[in-house]
Amino acid sequence: MQRHKFRMGKKLLCVAGIVAIVVIGCAPKGPTFQGHNMVQWLQILRANTNSTENPLKIVQMIYDNKFEVITVEVALSYDLLKERDFLGENGKFNLIINGRDLSTNCSRATNGDCLCEFDKNVLNPGTNQIQVAFSIFKMDQPLYVTGPITEFVSSNICRVNEHVTIDRFKGVAVLWADLSIPNAIFSIELLDTNGNHIKTISGITTNGVINERWDLIGDSGKSYPYDSFNAVYHLALTNSLSQTKNQTNNIQSP
Repeated sequence: MQRHKFRMGKKLLCVAGIVAIVVIGCAPKGPTFQGHNMVQWLQILRANTNSTENPLKIVQMIYDNKFEVITVEVALSYDLLKERDFLGENGKFNLIINGRDLSTNCSRATNGDCLCEFDKNVLNPGTNQIQVAFSIFKMDQPLYVTGPITEFVSSNICRVNEHVTIDRFKGVAVLWADLSIPNAIFSIELLDTNGNHIKTISGITTNGVINERWDLIGDSGKSYPYDSFNAVYHLALTNSLSQTKNQTNNIQSP
């Protein structure tokens, strides 16, 4: 019987009459960064190396009532992410809320986990679907992965548009919000960044949408010259409930 010898790496495999292939130290499939694919990076970066949970699974969501900010916690080590510069030049986190990609700021939790925050006003009234996305992009073929979907029920009566449409040439800003019910009486109080009154805009909606145009003229009759203001939404609904929404809008010329 003929004997065959196969040399693989530093090991010699001898078989009789059968060709056998043994893979030793197989390189990870797909794109890699510093020799690791995304699955391996998630294992390296997880805060608890003994856990079998997806480290991009949302551990908890914390609501800051004062600033109307929601913070999402994931079990990735903030210190390891900073050490590898995955919160800067080499990578980043994003949130996917109801299918829409949203930038986020990250900070360190007291237990070492990574915290990602977003403005509550981006949530739709009722049930929202939220995911955490992580990217490593210091390469020709970036690595990208999303965590499992977490459902979050928002008590928002309205969702305020986080961007104000401004046309300096025409001198108009568009204030927009989407309500959870069709009928409401509303007023929008415009304040400067020091809290001083600029103007109040009032109206009624019967289709669940607030779409108001402000000519950038305050109640004083003077044009508002600055690039930022606060828009405070006051809503009186037909069921006698009310809600105040606070939204800081940045005015920028196109």
